[in-house]
Amino acid sequence: VLALVLALAVAIEVKKPSIVLLIGVLAALVSIVSLVMSTRYEISVAVVILYLGLLEGYAKLGTGSHQAAAALRDILIIAICLGAGARILSSREKIRFPPLSGWVLAWIGVVAVEAFNPKTGSLLHVVGGYSQQLEWVPFFFFAYALIRTRRRFRALILLMGVVALANGAVSTYQYRLSPHALAAWGPGYRELVLGVGEEGEKGGLAARTYATEGEARVRPPALGTDAGFGGGVGGIALPATLALLATGTLRRRWPVILLSLGAILGIVTGLGRLQVVGSVLAVMAFIALSFSAGRRVTRPLAAILLVVVLTIPVIAVLIAVEGGGGFSRYTSIEPENAVGSKDKKTGSLEHIPAAIAKVPFGEGLGTVGAVAGLGGKTTHSIVEGKGLSAETEYNFIVDEVGLPGLIVWVAFSIRLLVLGVKSLRRVRDLEIRIYMAALFASFIALTIEGFSGPTTSSAALGPF
Repeated sequence: VLALVLALAVAIEVKKPSIVLLIGVLAALVSIVSLVMSTRYEISVAVVILYLGLLEGYAKLGTGSHQAAAALRDILIIAICLGAGARILSSREKIRFPPLSGWVLAWIGVVAVEAFNPKTGSLLHVVGGYSQQLEWVPFFFFAYALIRTRRRFRALILLMGVVALANGAVSTYQYRLSPHALAAWGPGYRELVLGVGEEGEKGGLAARTYATEGEARVRPPALGTDAGFGGGVGGIALPATLALLATGTLRRRWPVILLSLGAILGIVTGLGRLQVVGSVLAVMAFIALSFSAGRRVTRPLAAILLVVVLTIPVIAVLIAVEGGGGFSRYTSIEPENAVGSKDKKTGSLEHIPAAIAKVPFGEGLGTVGAVAGLGGKTTHSIVEGKGLSAETEYNFIVDEVGLPGLIVWVAFSIRLLVLGVKSLRRVRDLEIRIYMAALFASFIALTIEGFSGPTTSSAALGPF
């Protein structure tokens, strides 16, 4: 009733009320109240994951409401946390934190202290920075609380696979579209594809197109908020669906094969070189970690071989029908071209020591990334003739939370890498071991991808 009253209030106040806006506000308010009240956290978290993977992209780009869509993401997560926190406190039971929580609490502390950094600036920068650096932290606790059994592992993998399949299908369709056809989907798509104003001017964004064979093309955003989103979720889901296929616990395997092919389509048609390399690394890491299963390693290898065999004709048909011009972006990652080439983003890592020397505690919260414009633009320090950038995950961390944040993040990543490699053999349940090998393989790939892009600021990679 409260949601309906508030939605009607919006309709009354707006001169030309939009039915879509009215329904959206009503649905959002009902969802928030439901998430706060729900005790089925596995369903609540699944709803948020489905929103991030399937709906947020259009909510942001289709309507052009960038800040509202970003705020809704955080509100949904906070709603679950408020409900869970209230129940924990009212139970009066002793609060027990999961293993490794010390690292997460240290990260929260480092980010919290940055609010007092003189360079942070306004309160809006603090709010934006907290959102950007801490919005995915609850998923650490969600995962530990929810993913404990074979059934939950399968449910998680199927959820990831469905999201990857949907994004792969949409990405394949968008691959066929011209930039202007995709721009017609909404104001946000138009800004993403055709740009805004003049590049370099205040508020100006360059057009996100490239030319091949004399034709302008665009990297498909799929159902996400940025180009290559389908490749991001596909790269995470692919090893997991292969693991589910390898365990042989499902009576019908063809749905899992379909999910794997959907993930591959998202990776290929996403036209992102980083996503392709990351996916290959994840699959290779999965193969290596699968050897901990002993003789049963043949099942994961057979599953990979089966999917590869099925993928080849699918890609061949796609090239035959739509042409292979769009795949020209991948020539730079061919072995003969990759050797000796220098990734410009990776080159940003070279500036980190100088940046730490000049601003050891960072430029403050909300200075880079999607929230950089919140509360007004900030002036970055000039290091070696350039302003600080967020081209890689590690530059992104140094820029906002400085050396303390970089130490905590890198140390925690190393701790997880060592834990995964050394402890996987101790998991007695071989089925769960295979599942964990797949999920951990994706984490290995994301850690490496961090050298060429800010992974935690992505709605595709951050929650994982």
